[in-house]
Amino acid sequence: MSAYIVHQSEIQITQIVDHIQQGHLLAIPTETVYGLAANAADDEAIKKIYQLKNRPTNHPLIVHIAPPIEGSGIELAWERELALWSNDVPAQAIVLAKAFWPGPLTIILKKAKHVSDLITGGQSTVGIRVPRHPWTIQLLQAFGGGLVAPSANRFGRISPTTAMHVFDEFNDFVQAQQLMILDGGDCEVGIESTILDLSRLEQQGPVILRPGMISEQAICKVLGVSTLQANDNSIRHSGGMLGHYAPQTPLITKDISQLTPADFSEKKMAVVSFIEQQELKKQWPDADVDWYQIPRDVNVVAKELYRLLRDLDNKNYQKIIFDQLPLAPEWAGLHDRLTRSVYGSGIN
Repeated sequence: MSAYIVHQSEIQITQIVDHIQQGHLLAIPTETVYGLAANAADDEAIKKIYQLKNRPTNHPLIVHIAPPIEGSGIELAWERELALWSNDVPAQAIVLAKAFWPGPLTIILKKAKHVSDLITGGQSTVGIRVPRHPWTIQLLQAFGGGLVAPSANRFGRISPTTAMHVFDEFNDFVQAQQLMILDGGDCEVGIESTILDLSRLEQQGPVILRPGMISEQAICKVLGVSTLQANDNSIRHSGGMLGHYAPQTPLITKDISQLTPADFSEKKMAVVSFIEQQELKKQWPDADVDWYQIPRDVNVVAKELYRLLRDLDNKNYQKIIFDQLPLAPEWAGLHDRLTRSVYGSGIN
């Protein structure tokens, strides 16, 4: 393993800050997924992210910032932090920051003039969030600026939730010491942040562009509104492509209780289900299939989804069938990720 995969006890924050200031890339742990980070004020470093990920340059990045120091003037402190990136910070942004940051929420605001078009994908808006991982917060505080940090994987593929996932994606760059990976352990949440657009409040009100583990209901409660407007897809955002978070193995979703013999046409396949494995084996005793059981717990499934998809992808199955998810609102983020995973799957 490369010396460029480091734990917190093995390196000083000053060394990491120096690495960033020299224009190098860094894989950082967050509570959602690992991010591929660069100095948000360094266009040449940002270009490296697009090149390494093979990411379209019109697909915007999210700026990660440190939380202000807690105190009696916390509202003003949040306003000052956001004003570094936006020329229009609405009151709703401060309310949401106090409620959910640090945490898995990205807020879209009108961008400040100095914010690079490489960050915004040429749009007039910028996405900002405060990650919750303690090591990354410490890094951001020491750095004193913003880091752009899309997920640390090839564009469209499964997001990484461990340092080894990042290494598997970019091992050549890590071994060549072109990418440092901070190993902060397994990601706590496991899927990307909820993205909420506040840039068109007068015309649209708040709009969820990408669902996540911070639900629409939780946001409505904090903002004192009953519902949010539907996404009209007029703003490009991270994770907005139809095919995303995708394994190379063909993936479909189906109610596992409705399986038929035709579903078992492939010679080597996997079925992921909420139903107990023993029950399925009794129902399908002759099926040549590997059964995987998942709990009906949204937080556990979110944390383990990408790890599971990566593991299955590495086993060379000809097809993966994934059980249909519950329709409850708290599962909206997982519905989004799994739907995009299905759409983009099977493409080498």
